[in-house]
Amino acid sequence: MSVLKSTSYDNGFGIFNKIYDREVDIVNHNHLRLFMLNTENKLFNYDELYEYILPNISKYVFSRRKNIEAENNPQKASTIILEALSHLRKTTSDKDKGAGGELGEILLYLFLEQDLNAPKLFSKVELKTSAQDYIKGSDGIHFKFRTAATGERILQLVIGEAKIQNKLGDGISSAFDSVDAYLKNNTQDRNLLDTHLMEQIVDEKEAALLKEYILSIPRKKKETIFGIFIGYSINYTGEKDTNDEYDKKVIEENIKQVLEYQQNIIDEINSRRLSNYEFNFYFLPFHNAMRDRKVIMNSLTDGKPRLVWGDIKNGW
Repeated sequence: MSVLKSTSYDNGFGIFNKIYDREVDIVNHNHLRLFMLNTENKLFNYDELYEYILPNISKYVFSRRKNIEAENNPQKASTIILEALSHLRKTTSDKDKGAGGELGEILLYLFLEQDLNAPKLFSKVELKTSAQDYIKGSDGIHFKFRTAATGERILQLVIGEAKIQNKLGDGISSAFDSVDAYLKNNTQDRNLLDTHLMEQIVDEKEAALLKEYILSIPRKKKETIFGIFIGYSINYTGEKDTNDEYDKKVIEENIKQVLEYQQNIIDEINSRRLSNYEFNFYFLPFHNAMRDRKVIMNSLTDGKPRLVWGDIKNGW
């Protein structure tokens, strides 16, 4: 069966080390997946993160069709990343609470494609540039298939939500608030699937396959699941550790920090009556999440080939 392939580059995804993966069965299968960047002198290697994100920006921002057109046109291939960067929102003020927030959406896209094996249908920034009436909705729409006990293949539309906040608990609560908002008012995403889906598809067989699940009447069976990215500030500093001690302890302490919220996640799913949905959580720590996301996104929107910290100390 022909299916759409992932759009992002897999070469380089190894910068994210999966340090923990737990399945939490409430009714449906739910996963907590914890990743961590490599460390260098007790600092997360944001340079590697930046160098992996940068070539993937055009893949994140634009449709498959536009990226393929660029690959076949040397002139477009040389400018498409710059064009993609121009669609990212610049940080104009330190008072901007959303400063650098698009970093979470980019990381969500990469984790859903590379780890969950759920190719992109639309990213949030792509929807903004291709549909003028798109203001609110999910942070991305991906898809994958699962096979039921009967052998039937079921299409899973993966609705993405991304949050980067200093406090882990705040990020989790905010993500569930966004899920609630999506379920109460997801008409825009449904309409966009109807009106813009075929713009994404290049291969006719792939287009026909997705139409059977999304556009045709009657449709083949599909369901909605959620992919959640949470970026947060790690509590552990390990300033008195040697570099080797830190590499070991920061993993242990980070797993502990996330698992302290496992019951909170279960309670959120149950209290909000969301147990009929599957959740895939992706956690990634930063030293200072709100600061670091702003620095990374400022370097991207300025078109820098390397991450630039400026006057901000790279560290705790």
